[in-house]
Parts: sequence; structure tokens; C-alpha cells
Amino acid sequence: TPQPVTLSDDSLLTLVQQRTFKYFWDFGHPVSGLSRERNTSGDVCTSGGSGFGIMSILVGIQRNFISREDGLNRLIQITDFLTDKVITYHGAYPHWFNGTSGATIPFSQFDDGADLVETSYLMMGLLCARQFFTKNNNSEKKLRNQVDYLFNRVEWDFFQKNEEVLYWHWSEKYGWKMN
Repeated sequence: TPQPVTLSDDSLLTLVQQRTFKYFWDFGHPVSGLSRERNTSGDVCTSGGSGFGIMSILVGIQRNFISREDGLNRLIQITDFLTDKVITYHGAYPHWFNGTSGATIPFSQFDDGADLVETSYLMMGLLCARQFFTKNNNSEKKLRNQVDYLFNRVEWDFFQKNEEVLYWHWSEKYGWKMN
């Protein structure tokens, strides 16, 4: 009978980080670089999952699973796609979108527009990348500028509806029905 492998805490942490990074890296959409909903999702990418994928790339660089240059290139691929292709709603992203065209893919009947929670996860990943890539070269400056643009174009106050709360969903067809 095979005996279970005993790993130190550090080895286990490294293994978990490698496998998590590998999922996001290997299954990143070939056109957009963004995270797919699952490994069988085809062109369905997820905005929130992409935020976690971006953070895994930073861990991958820090732990030497990939080079800084490879990670930066993927992140620029991602920010180029987010800037030029993905349809946004008052600057916020849909839960799902097509990784080739950027078109919104409805998550449910009334969830076919902005998803502020998923957008927030995406923005957290992007802001982490912005803080990670601080070198004074054109590529890292480009990434920081794109992250600034993407974050600042989200109309956070629109999702307040003049109230002291944030609303999660908005749709061109259904307005605030999901809330």
C-alpha cells in the first residue's frame, strides 16, 4: 500500500501556491489572458475570478514560478483587453464576458449588466498589480497607467443611487431589479 507523502508546512504552502497559480496561468483565455469561469468554460471569462488570477500571477512572480517579464506581459494583455474590448456599464464589468469579443454573457435572467462585487474583485487584483510593478520602464508605467484608467472609469457613485450604500447589479434592460 502506498504511504502518504508527508510535507512540511512550507512545502505544502508552496505546492498549494504552485497549483493555484498553474490553474489561473494555464487556463487563462488565449486572447484576453483573463480567467475563465472553469477549465471547461471555453470563451466564458469571469471578472471576479480574473482579479484572483491577477493576484496569483503576482505570487507566481514572487515565488519564481514565472519570470517578472512573462507575468507583466500577461497583465498587459489583460489590461489591453479590459480597456479596448470588454463592454462595461458605468465603468463596471459584467460577471461573465466573452474572452474573445468582450461581449457580456448574462449570468442569470436579470444579471446581464454591471456586477459591482465582481468588478471590485477585479479592481483589487489590478490595484495589487499596480503596486507590484513599480519599476521606471515603459512596460510597467503602461500597466500602472492602464490600471489607473480602469479603476477611475468605474462610476462608483452611480452604484449608490444617491444613498449611503452600494448596489450590486445594474442592467440596461432591467435597471436595479437584481437588488
